[in-house]
Amino acid sequence: MLEFQMEHHFSTDYGEWGSAPRGPLIRCDRAHQGELMDSVIGPDVTTGKPMVYHILRCELCIAIHAWPLPKPAALAQYYAESFYQVEKPDYVERYERDRTWWEQCVYGPILVQCEDSLGRDGLKEEIRFLDIGAGPGIGLDVALQRFGWQTWGIEPHKGLCQSLASRDHVMLQGTLESNFPLTALAYGEAWPDPWDILMVYEVLEHQICPDDFLSRCYDLLRGNGLLVIVVPNDYSPIQLAAQAKLGLPSYWLAPPQHLFYWTPKTLQLCVRRAGFQILDMRGTFPLDKFLLQGYNYVGHDDVGRLVHAWRMQDELHAVEHGQWAQREQEYRHNLTQRIGREIVCIARKLA
Repeated sequence: MLEFQMEHHFSTDYGEWGSAPRGPLIRCDRAHQGELMDSVIGPDVTTGKPMVYHILRCELCIAIHAWPLPKPAALAQYYAESFYQVEKPDYVERYERDRTWWEQCVYGPILVQCEDSLGRDGLKEEIRFLDIGAGPGIGLDVALQRFGWQTWGIEPHKGLCQSLASRDHVMLQGTLESNFPLTALAYGEAWPDPWDILMVYEVLEHQICPDDFLSRCYDLLRGNGLLVIVVPNDYSPIQLAAQAKLGLPSYWLAPPQHLFYWTPKTLQLCVRRAGFQILDMRGTFPLDKFLLQGYNYVGHDDVGRLVHAWRMQDELHAVEHGQWAQREQEYRHNLTQRIGREIVCIARKLA
């Protein structure tokens, strides 16, 4: 049973970490306590039945996360057997439909930046690239086909693993936690140790303990190796403004799919705690601005596809006309105001 402290503290906004709470203070257990920000209903990862998740700005984790957190084995089974089949049945189809945008405006620029960063340390002939939570595998395809890197991936879904293995990527089915330490592959090949670049694209928000997850990532990288993290940018000013203007619930909350909800400050703190030096952080296209312009895509998939198409068209135009460097600078500036739908973080392992 939750223990509510019988007083409230108020502030005008959910600012960066350290701002005063404005909701009830709760204690969940000896490891998690802090401000109750919201309560939402989501499926139980084991039974699929609806249950209540509380969203906590946890003083001990220095992060915003859902409570209760599922057990690791149950969560791994959920991603292997239910995530794509039940929650995201058209997930892979949508990725493939937008492949050109993913290649040119998402993975391509990130991997170019990684190659440039490694070049300053003495670029190796063969870069070893590991994608944890590889999903449809477009990041792996870009690394192999465009850059010629050696590619490995970890993915809980069996069908996706088989598909990616057929595209010449070395794959391991499961999660990082379920397979750590990585010593052998189901496909009979040895894993190299360590890697040069490790990518976790929209993966950290799914973890039960991001600190433990990043510690494992640290162990897998060579000295001065690079870690790429992309997470949703939640509780941003645009989200809060759209929520107030349209009378929406906290639409970005989606447990148990997303267990942690990142801001630029909490992500920086987590990455640095794990022993990484942050080389760059930027936002991405502020998709939420369309809500303020009257295009309410929350619960309306047709509107969501429309505004996403506008975003893709805008960013592909920037790439085609040699304006992507300026666009990234704009996104970096935006993040200083906590604006951007996602946060892109590139960090180096401190040797």
